[in-house]
Amino acid sequence: MMNKYVALILLGLLMMGCSSIEDDNEVTERVNAGDRVPSFTVDVVTDGIISTFSTAQLTGETVIVFFNTTCPDCQRDLPKLNQYYLKHKNDKGFQMVAISRAEGEDTVAAYWKDNGLQIPYSAQSDRRIYELFASSIIPRIYFVSAKGIVTRVFIERFDEVD
Repeated sequence: MMNKYVALILLGLLMMGCSSIEDDNEVTERVNAGDRVPSFTVDVVTDGIISTFSTAQLTGETVIVFFNTTCPDCQRDLPKLNQYYLKHKNDKGFQMVAISRAEGEDTVAAYWKDNGLQIPYSAQSDRRIYELFASSIIPRIYFVSAKGIVTRVFIERFDEVD
């Protein structure tokens, strides 16, 4: 009987996605389609080379991904996002950056290497950048125009749109 309850609890947790809802049990969406993307700058690693990504310097379609390598939904979607990146990385003005939610450089770099991911990433040991967008739930994928307007948002699941 106890195993049945444990299984139901685990199933419920898996269905919630990789959330981290705290205190009030509500998700605060701070950025939606049609909104201006928040202003931020981060260091980004691309093939071992560090550069800077800034929402003040958007050059074309930009994809911003929030993730954590221990999140099952992120683990499922990161390979799909990597394929999307490889398909579009040479498109004029295209940019993509994956930003970790409270996960350090060593962990993210090891995960990227172990999984053959090529998406430029920014390891953030805190939630400062993530919290500009929402209070919980990952993965989160934001498509942003060259003018800084969010055009599409995917939460918990990335379904290629091409």
